[in-house]
Amino acid sequence: MRAIQDAVSAEVGQLLNVISRARRKSAGWDLEALEQATRAALQRAGARLLQELLEQPDHSGPPLRCSCGQDMRCEGARPKRLVSLLGTLILQRPYHHCRHCWLGTAPLDAELDIAGTQYSPGVRRVLAVVGGETSFQRGRLLLAELAGIAVSSKAVERQTEAIGTDIAARADSARLQAELAEFPLQQGPALPTLYIEMDGTGIPVTPAEAAGHAGKQAEAATTREVKLGCVFTQAKLDERGRPLRDPNSTTYTAAIEDAAAFGQRIYHEAWHRGLHRARRQVVIGDGAAWVWNLSHIYFPNAIEIVDIYHAREHLWNLGRSLFPLDRQQRRRWVKRRKKQLDEGRIEHLVRSFRSTPTCTAEQHEAVRLESNYSQGHAERMRYAEFRRQDLFVGSGVVEAGRRALIGARLKRSGMFWTVKGANAIIALRRAQLSNRFDDYREDRAAA
Repeated sequence: MRAIQDAVSAEVGQLLNVISRARRKSAGWDLEALEQATRAALQRAGARLLQELLEQPDHSGPPLRCSCGQDMRCEGARPKRLVSLLGTLILQRPYHHCRHCWLGTAPLDAELDIAGTQYSPGVRRVLAVVGGETSFQRGRLLLAELAGIAVSSKAVERQTEAIGTDIAARADSARLQAELAEFPLQQGPALPTLYIEMDGTGIPVTPAEAAGHAGKQAEAATTREVKLGCVFTQAKLDERGRPLRDPNSTTYTAAIEDAAAFGQRIYHEAWHRGLHRARRQVVIGDGAAWVWNLSHIYFPNAIEIVDIYHAREHLWNLGRSLFPLDRQQRRRWVKRRKKQLDEGRIEHLVRSFRSTPTCTAEQHEAVRLESNYSQGHAERMRYAEFRRQDLFVGSGVVEAGRRALIGARLKRSGMFWTVKGANAIIALRRAQLSNRFDDYREDRAAA
């Protein structure tokens, strides 16, 4: 401890010299410069303190056993450069070597969770936090400015994707274990209503990743679709008698994958949240066929609802097709049809579609498609009945999640992703938005 005290004293002495020189050069204080100098001095002292606490220059105890079955020999201390939250330090730790299979290892690295990396767990965490929120270059600048941590953009990228990949792997492992156990019934209080919402959105990818995939839209040749789901609960109504989402009850899951894999993913999330304890299960989505196919397979007892805003958008699209030049007539026509839609009178709505005169083949085809759409989703569009049951009829939660989880990070101008890199960022952000990032850190530390 004497060495630590000397190190701290030396840094404090240097800081006092800086302050003294600053006072001589100016009649007043440059507070910002003083703050920065103080922080730098304390970080240097902290780094020396951390180094003193962690160093193990000698090995004491029985010899280590190699994986080949032979004893390993301690070759003395070897240095390791470690970037910590307090600064860069050179850590001396015992190095062991097997003369039979030539394997070498430093046991302290595994104990401190720094094996194969020069970044401490704390630094890796903050790299992942900034890398999950903004571009890797911008994250590098923020770390230098706010925390005094100097790293490269590539380091931010690698550590962010490494942690995201680890989060995804642990989630996949938990899902596999639940599948092998056949998703046992979970104990706990009953849930009044559990909602499952699903949606998809395209993100820009590299040309190699886009090859052979149509993307979210047929014209989007350089995108891949991210399938996104959220689960939340509802037990109360607000002061106006409208359904109220339970605070902090929303969790997300998402990935670039096919519908079959995503079905297992969203089911596991719903099961984890207490699917079997819910008195009512509700699935909300748009008109995508994969959403309702998964609902039939994994949530056969759920109430299915087509997002009302998506259904209204269909009305406006048909109105624009039927009345491309007459805006007032279009608005009157949509207003009448919207009343039928909101009341859930879908049969009347379809008859209104088919009775509307058409002048062109394109208009006739638009009427046919919208009639089939509404007729096929009729039981999912009984909005007046759903409201009487105090249910949500819009997919605003997953829409907000799509913007916050995907759009805010992966759809910025100039970005092009690999599927592996995008899925790593998605896994990281869904853990953060679902308030599970700290759980991941604790689980990793315990392991």
